[in-house]
This record gives sequence, C-alpha cells and structure tokens, in this order.
Amino acid sequence: MKLSDWIFSLSSTDHLILIMLYCICIYLSKITLETLIELYDEKKGHRKYRIQFRITPAILLSLAFIYSLFFYKILKEVFNFIP
Repeated sequence: MKLSDWIFSLSSTDHLILIMLYCICIYLSKITLETLIELYDEKKGHRKYRIQFRITPAILLSLAFIYSLFFYKILKEVFNFIP
C-alpha cells in the first residue's frame, strides 16, 4: 500500500490523532532545542561574544520528525494493530 492510499483510507479521527502526535513532537523538539541553547549559554558564561543560536523551522521540524519516528516505534511495539 502506498503512503497516499494509506492516508486517504484514514478516518478523520485518525488524522486528528496523527496531527496531535506531531504537535506534541514539535513541542518536545522546541523544549529540547531551548534547553540545549540554555546549556550552551551557561557553559560559555553568557559572554558578550558567544555564538547566538536560534531555533529555525527546519531544525525544529526535523527534530520533531525524529521524535515522531521514536514514538511510532514505541507505539508500534505497544499496540499490535498499528501498520
């Protein structure tokens, strides 16, 4: 089954669950990136000439995708009906 066929075969509840799961993953990636930036700032001592990192959409969504893969693997082992 192709990905497009699978997505079109989902119900609206399934779509809502997938969107909520990805939103949770985006939130977790935002927290992770903010924590890493704060750790870097503390390590550098909040110096004036330290590198200023910021959270870009590309890295935020990439990390959220990685989180969603982890959640998928975990949920697939817990629930046998997930394809």
